Amino acid sequence: MSLIFKTNTGHFIDIGILILRIGISFGFIWAGIGKILDSASFAQMLQSMAGIDPMISTNMAIMIGMAELVSGMLILVGLITRLAAVFQIIILIGAMVMFGFDFTKGPSIWKDPSMLGLAIMLALSGSGKIGIDHIIAKKFNRIH
Repeated sequence: MSLIFKTNTGHFIDIGILILRIGISFGFIWAGIGKILDSASFAQMLQSMAGIDPMISTNMAIMIGMAELVSGMLILVGLITRLAAVFQIIILIGAMVMFGFDFTKGPSIWKDPSMLGLAIMLALSGSGKIGIDHIIAKKFNRIH
């Protein structure tokens, strides 16, 4: 019975954080590549659904795509994980504000609340021990 209710603070937590990082990274990298490769379609969606000016929407589409791609890659390898997660939180909240909080409509907007929870978790926990952040922290602590 204790195995079911015991709170695990050992290496399984780090494996869980790694799996979480891989999952959220896949989502953001995939979305970022899609927005960069087809920025015209995303820009048009920004215009029609959120009322963004056509002159701004293409640049905004590319910037959002790059932010998703870069933050996804950083989280995947566990480098500046907390900062990258904060960028993802901003992107997700921005999407929810821009497209509304009706999670039955929009471009897969139903997934955003769960992705937001994962990003908040990473902002609080960092990369865990299986990431570049941990390697840098160990070397930094050895110097000081």
